[in-house]
This record gives sequence, C-alpha cells and structure tokens, in this order.
Amino acid sequence: MAVKNNRQLLRHLLSLSRFNKYNPVFTTFAGAWSALLAGAAGLDDQRSAISPVFVFRQTALCFLAAYLFCGAGMVWNDWIDRDIDAKVSRTKHRPLAAGRVTTTEAMLWMVLQVIMSWGVLHIMVDGKDVWKHLIPVMVASILYPFGKRPMAQKLRIYPQYILAFTIAWPAIPGRAAIYGQHESFAKTARQCLSLCTMVYFWTIYLNTAYSYQDVVDDQKLNVTSFYNVAGRHTHLLLVVLVSPILVFLPLYLFEFHSTWLWISWMGVWTAALAAQLVRFDPKQPASGGSLHKSNFMLGVWTIIACAIEVFLHENA
Repeated sequence: MAVKNNRQLLRHLLSLSRFNKYNPVFTTFAGAWSALLAGAAGLDDQRSAISPVFVFRQTALCFLAAYLFCGAGMVWNDWIDRDIDAKVSRTKHRPLAAGRVTTTEAMLWMVLQVIMSWGVLHIMVDGKDVWKHLIPVMVASILYPFGKRPMAQKLRIYPQYILAFTIAWPAIPGRAAIYGQHESFAKTARQCLSLCTMVYFWTIYLNTAYSYQDVVDDQKLNVTSFYNVAGRHTHLLLVVLVSPILVFLPLYLFEFHSTWLWISWMGVWTAALAAQLVRFDPKQPASGGSLHKSNFMLGVWTIIACAIEVFLHENA
C-alpha cells in the first residue's frame, strides 16, 4: 500500500510540474537554439577547441537546467493560484487545486527541482556567473502568478510580460554554455539581445492565444490578461505581436550568414505564423489551443534546424 501511495504521489508531483505535458519544453527552446548556433559559429574558429560533441553536450545540459527550473516554477504558480484554479474548468483538476498534493509536499518538490537545476547549470558553465544566470529568472518566476491579480492590472503589468521574460532568458545561459569561459556576462547578454527579444514577443503571442481558451472563466474571476484587455480585438492583437518576431529574428540570423537558417528558420516561421493567424477564430476560444501546439512544433523543428547547422559547420 505504501509503495502504491508513493507511486501515486510521484505521479501527482510530475503532473504538478507539467512533466506529463509538452508545456515545459517551451522553456528549453531559447537556450537550445542559442547554444547550438553559438556552437556552430565556434566550429568555424580555427583557434577554438570546440567540437560537435561538446556543443551537443552543453545544449543537453542547458535543456535539462531549463526544464527542471520550469518544473519548479509550475509548482510555485499552482500553489499561489490554487484557489483560482479550483474555480476554472480547465485547471480545477490540477494536483494542488484538487487537494491531491499537500503544500509541504509541493514545496519540497519545488526546492528539489531548483537545487537540481542549479547543479546542472553549475556544471554547464563550470561555476562561472551561476547566480547571474539564475537570479533574474528566479525573481521573475516568483512574481509571475501575482501578475494575474487586479492590482497588477492597475499598474499595467500583465502576466505575459513576466512569463515571456522567463522563457526568453535561457538564451543567455545557452550562449554562455559555449562561450561563457571566454566572454563576460555582459557581452553574452548583448549578443543574445535580438534572440531574447524575438522569443519574448513570440511567448506573449502564443501564450495569449493559448490562455484565450479560458477567456469566459477569466472574465468572471477578473483575472488579468492581454485578451481580456483586447476584447473583440484579440485577433488584431495577435497580428501586432507577430510583427516584432519577424523583425528581431532576421537581426539575430544576420550574424550567422547561413542560407540554411534563412530557409529553415525565417522562411518556415514566416509561413507558419501567417497560417496560424488565418486559423485563429476569436469566436471559438478553443482555436487558441491548436495555435499553441503549432508553435510547439515550430520550436522542435527549429532545434532540429539548428542541430543541422552544427553538422554543416563541422563538415565545412
């Protein structure tokens, strides 16, 4: 009986961190793209000892660190939102909202994931600037659930602002995984600015569409979100959010001088985002869910495209 209960608890904890869904993988994309392309560029440097094996190892560590930290962030979010989640049809079955996991169990699980993420990050950057990489995203994750409160709306602070920061930030440790021992933290951050900005707006775009599924319940509970502000102009808002994505992505790709990236990333994303905007229907909130899945596939495809770029540089 004890073994069965432990298995059930583990299953609930994994569900609490969303490890039974694809959502946490979104937090790994920026770091993986950044590490792979930094590695591809490093392979061209004759003075560099970088190898494809090193690039893929560092990318895997970056992926794992972001994934674990996201799990911890999900626990924190659900603990703060447990009373709200219990009243929303899509979220009322979450472990904390449904009472299947206690606060103590959830907090211990959250701390364990933060420690593991810190450990992976420490190995990845060989102990250099670990807290500089971790503290900003930790603060943002703590603040995120409070961005949904009415007080935040009065200050014109929306949760998408904070969520987008947490998903864009891993681009910086991603580059540091390759160049961190030879670059200052400030230089690494500057080099990642265009990618971070692109991912920032991409996240606001896809999260606005995804969260739109809850528009009816959120309006009743007075939950702050972009789509509640936009109202019937939500479709236009999504079009506006796509624009900076298509501006900052080219700025990032220019430095790599790669025809492959222009086709596989810029070309594919432009076509996919246009198709998503055509499919989205404000009168059918569920259409936001399919848009979210489409962007997940874009993220996975881009990891593959960046990995191919590494192999292209290895054989150059």
